[in-house]
Amino acid sequence: MVASDNSYSRFIAAVKIVLPLAALALLSTLFLFSRTIDPTQAIPYSKVDVDQIVREQRVSAPNYTSVTKDGTAIAVTARTARPDITNPDRAEATDLTARLEFTDGTDVRITSDQGEIDTGKGFAVLDGDVVIDTSTGYHITTERLTTALDQTSVVADTTINADGPLGKLTAGHMTLEEDTDAPGQYLLVFKDRVKLIYDPQE
Repeated sequence: MVASDNSYSRFIAAVKIVLPLAALALLSTLFLFSRTIDPTQAIPYSKVDVDQIVREQRVSAPNYTSVTKDGTAIAVTARTARPDITNPDRAEATDLTARLEFTDGTDVRITSDQGEIDTGKGFAVLDGDVVIDTSTGYHITTERLTTALDQTSVVADTTINADGPLGKLTAGHMTLEEDTDAPGQYLLVFKDRVKLIYDPQE
């Protein structure tokens, strides 16, 4: 019985030494045979095109307001705007609306499908199905116009179609600017191949 107890004790003692050594051996083989990590290999998530994400940035319902040197209040809003990653002053926008309130109490509302705002250069370009409504009774359509942001100056260099107090009018060019001879007054001028169908209101 004593001999048997001694054998069992020796077996337990050996197991206490062998098992930990075996575990260490197994762990060492895991490290020895594991795949070497190449730090130059890109992880899957790094394949995302950061430049594309920046290009596709959108700002919802942006607005720009200012007062020109001659006192006209300008407000430009849009449905969305996409900043230019190379020029923080510039943005492309969709569904633009521009409102100009003049010092003489009259105002103009302009809408377009899309456009560009450049606060650095001080202008906004409205492009595509441009509609201009004035408080003096003119309803004007064209394809593109440019409005300054620091002074009262609206220029349309595409074909103009207008309905107004005098009747129906077409022209190749239009400007809306402050009258240099009468500060505080504003002139809507049609130029280039102007045709008017006179229809005086009663």
